[in-house]
Amino acid sequence: MKRFSTLARKRSASIRQRGYSLVELSIALAIVSVVIVGSLIGVQRILANNRANSLLADVPRINAALLGAISNSKGGLTTLTTSQSASLGAFAETAVTWDANKTNATVSNAFGGNIYTLGVATDMGEVKAGRGYVVRMTQIPSDMCATVANGLVPLARGIWIDSVPDDAAPVAPDTSVTVKDLKANSSMALDKLVTNCQASDTRTINALVVL
Repeated sequence: MKRFSTLARKRSASIRQRGYSLVELSIALAIVSVVIVGSLIGVQRILANNRANSLLADVPRINAALLGAISNSKGGLTTLTTSQSASLGAFAETAVTWDANKTNATVSNAFGGNIYTLGVATDMGEVKAGRGYVVRMTQIPSDMCATVANGLVPLARGIWIDSVPDDAAPVAPDTSVTVKDLKANSSMALDKLVTNCQASDTRTINALVVL
């Protein structure tokens, strides 16, 4: 009887000390991995949305700064440059970098690209020369392109998406890259928005704003 009791206790202790099996550990690790990956994707999406909101918040600031400028300008905004807009306080100070002579400004956006403000020197659709300007945003990730473009709709007379990377003078866009026609009360063309946003990893978004 004593021998049986001793064996029973040893067996019970052995059962209690047995760890998790390899299958159980694998399942646990798989679940943890899924949770971690899902969390990272969610965080990345939140950060990307925050960058988009930050970028879109710049447009009303630009518009407010330039409204006063056009009222005091004889020729309108035909020769507007990014540096002039920066001098007028159109951008957050942290986004502006001046050259050594304090004459030329480079303005960065939340996605690592740049923002340009460009005067309209020739008529663009129904918008007469000097009566508006183009906001150009470069290096917008393709997965955030539609978010940024849709956020510009309330202020923009027209929107087009292309690959122009610099501050070249804006011209009337080709219809193939126009996602919102340069007409009053026009709406977004969703099919063109999807096609143009997915054309490459990063895109350049142009918005024509009328003052």
